[in-house]
Amino acid sequence: MRRTKRISIACLLLIAGSTCIAQSIEPVELEHAHPAAQRQGVPDELGNITQALKELLSAPYLSDEERSVLRVDHGVWKQDDLNNPEFAAKAALAVGAFDHPYLKNPQAHPFERASAALNRGQPQDAINILGERTGLEPPSYILIRASALEMLGRPDDAIRELQQLESLMTMDIVSRADELASAVEGLMQLTRLQGPQGDAKQEYQNLAKLLANARDNIDRLNWRVRLVEAKLLYAHNNYQDARTAAIETLRLHPRCAQAAFLIGEMSVDSFDFDSAEEIADKLDLIASELDFSDEQSPPVPTLYAAMIRARIALRRKEPTLAELALDPILITMPNQRDALALNAAASAAGFRMSSTQRLLDQYDALSPGSPFATMRVASTLAEYRQYTTAAEVFRRTIERAPHWAKPRLELGLLLVQAGLDNEAKTSLNEALKLDPFDIRAQNSLKLVTELASYATIETDHFIIRYKPDTTDIILAQEMPTILERIHDRVASDVPGGVDFEPTQKTIIELMPNHEWFAVRIGGMPSIHTMAASTGPIIAIEAPREGIKSSVGHYDWARVLQHEYTHTVNLARTKNRVIHWMTEANAVYNEDSPRDSRTWALLTDAYENNELFDLEEINTAFVRPKKPTDRSLAYAQGAWMFEYIIERYGTAAPLAIFDASAAGRNAVDAFEETLSVTPESFLTEFRSWAKQQLLDNGLVIPDNYPDLTELFDTQSDADQPPTIPTLKEIDALLVKYPDHPQLITLQIGIALLGSNTQLNDSQISLLKHAITIRPTDESFHQRLAKHYLASESIENQLNAIPFLEYLDAREIHSPALAGELALLYAQSDQPELAIAKALRAVSIAPYDADQRERAAQVALIVGNTQQAIHQLEALITLEPDREIHQRRLEALKKLNP
Repeated sequence: MRRTKRISIACLLLIAGSTCIAQSIEPVELEHAHPAAQRQGVPDELGNITQALKELLSAPYLSDEERSVLRVDHGVWKQDDLNNPEFAAKAALAVGAFDHPYLKNPQAHPFERASAALNRGQPQDAINILGERTGLEPPSYILIRASALEMLGRPDDAIRELQQLESLMTMDIVSRADELASAVEGLMQLTRLQGPQGDAKQEYQNLAKLLANARDNIDRLNWRVRLVEAKLLYAHNNYQDARTAAIETLRLHPRCAQAAFLIGEMSVDSFDFDSAEEIADKLDLIASELDFSDEQSPPVPTLYAAMIRARIALRRKEPTLAELALDPILITMPNQRDALALNAAASAAGFRMSSTQRLLDQYDALSPGSPFATMRVASTLAEYRQYTTAAEVFRRTIERAPHWAKPRLELGLLLVQAGLDNEAKTSLNEALKLDPFDIRAQNSLKLVTELASYATIETDHFIIRYKPDTTDIILAQEMPTILERIHDRVASDVPGGVDFEPTQKTIIELMPNHEWFAVRIGGMPSIHTMAASTGPIIAIEAPREGIKSSVGHYDWARVLQHEYTHTVNLARTKNRVIHWMTEANAVYNEDSPRDSRTWALLTDAYENNELFDLEEINTAFVRPKKPTDRSLAYAQGAWMFEYIIERYGTAAPLAIFDASAAGRNAVDAFEETLSVTPESFLTEFRSWAKQQLLDNGLVIPDNYPDLTELFDTQSDADQPPTIPTLKEIDALLVKYPDHPQLITLQIGIALLGSNTQLNDSQISLLKHAITIRPTDESFHQRLAKHYLASESIENQLNAIPFLEYLDAREIHSPALAGELALLYAQSDQPELAIAKALRAVSIAPYDADQRERAAQVALIVGNTQQAIHQLEALITLEPDREIHQRRLEALKKLNP
């Protein structure tokens, strides 16, 4: 069916008063995208300059040569400016074209040539270009020498070089803003190499003050000061201010590749891949403009652009693409250290550990004892949840760089995710001694300190942690039985079961509000609205309403069953599970039927040929192109999981998991285990999916016309479309029996203007409609409303099947379960009554009204112990209401 016709049909149904087809509504999700993935965009400053700089460049008192110097220094050069070899080299360095012939011209200034050699991975060449020292050197030269010495594996010599900067600053010799910027950057390097020599906070503040003085009092148009400011802030994980400083740099030098690269790095860090890719493209384009050629050849990849693309690929779990992005750089600059480190990280991401070690050894041969490659590998392994191996490589990095805060911080964050709080606390404290201003370290240390005060409840497979002396104790005490039931379901070999038992108990952390929950999951690769699994730990936000809650009431048991599936999946696959497969398994294991909105999303994707392939579906979770992409990825993934089980058997998903654990990608895993190509799998799946949609009345059979072919849905601008009569529809249904669209239209017209009560004909139509379109919740809602409005309990009981249908799909409201509990109690079905009362309490465990209703139902059906439990919970929830205590005492007297 074509989309243009779908629109007309929807309009016709709306006119008829029907809400039965709502194909554009997005399904309610249990999880949502990483909040940091909000698109920041590419700064406009990557091509614009400040008004003050414009005025300076056009100042009438400047000579042509002075104006040319300024244009080149601020990245707004003209073609003629680059006829000067020194200016050309300065431009090439600015745009990151480190291998450009301009930077190898002997007539270029030694600073640009040495800087380029250093960036190409040729540290000895950089030292040779600078030549013998003839006296006190400017900070920029000292910085190059020190960086080259460190790259050569001579950190002690690098420290001695950088200590000269302290002498220069003490003698007050450095007065130019750009040299002050180089001095601060050198002192940042010195602190990393030797650690703070006094109060770490004071040292950081001193560096910030030096930059502020250079920015505000020496040269307000100096872009180098802003750039070093951005680097300083980024090193301390202050992303917001770092991005601002980088943007200010670009307003003073719109071609500054370092500033654009820094923004690209932060975009990758925050999962804003679209912005990062645009920045990478712009970096290549800016570098390609150096030659002013009329030829339209594609830009040559630059180092910074390649690094951004490689990092994007790694975050998308596509290590092969990361290696491909780095190949052009390593061909032209085979010793470029950043590219080599990322290449080793890509190997680690592909779980090729012997190759990773070989690449690390090669890096070590170039830069003996350097921590940078091991740091990159450790961070990547941590993101891929290879906790044990990542921790080992972090510790190797710390041995190489004992005064560098970052590896200690990253190790601390890793240990927090792994549930090793005591070790994490030690590592985070050490990181904060070296860098007291790191926000992530502060938050994580705050978290582990808070968690140390939590009370615990231990079961056979879980450790529940909750904040003591709060109402959270109520829910924590109710969790064990439900959690063990969840374990039995998820770890079993039933359909969807992972058939595996983790070797350690899973920690369930009940966080009292969203603020603490956000702190808990801040270091995780993915952030969700109410719960998240790192593998050994599942953090969950308490399902309570209030200003500190992000979600209010919700079915926490369903959410934990989803998250525990991730935990067991990760354990079985050594944290190497295919992303969409574990999400699909988790949704499937919620054991809850799809709601109307999810069916609508799947129907729309099917009809418009927008179902994902096996690669696109992974990307949709972390880089959605449309607002509905992540919702569709969850829904389609679970749909495909259901198909795999039905078509290939219960063990098929487990075979795919084991293949991914062995390092296979999604495509290879499917071909290996199912003996099917991705293309043929999708073809067969679409055929199966179409039949499901047909069975549920969500698409019409191929030999049936749609509504636009049956009725004239077009109208004049001043005249509304003509609504078909029921007689016309009945006549068409004789020819096209069970036509789902006709039946939906029939219902809409038949119920147009009706009140709560329905007549027999309307009831009959709705019940028939349910047999044709069983997934449409509106039919069930209408019938339930009709029966509940009756004054007769016998009639009210007729609402039960429709309420059950709706409650099975409910996530956030306890109302349906509560209503069912009373109906079952009144119809003398005690087991069902208690089960529904407890479901309502489970969705809203801190809601006193639900607890009172549960106690009432328990008394109606004679379950005294359950009534006592609910009254005890009410006393905890509302300690100032004496009636709860009196009722409890009375009940205990009656039932000693």
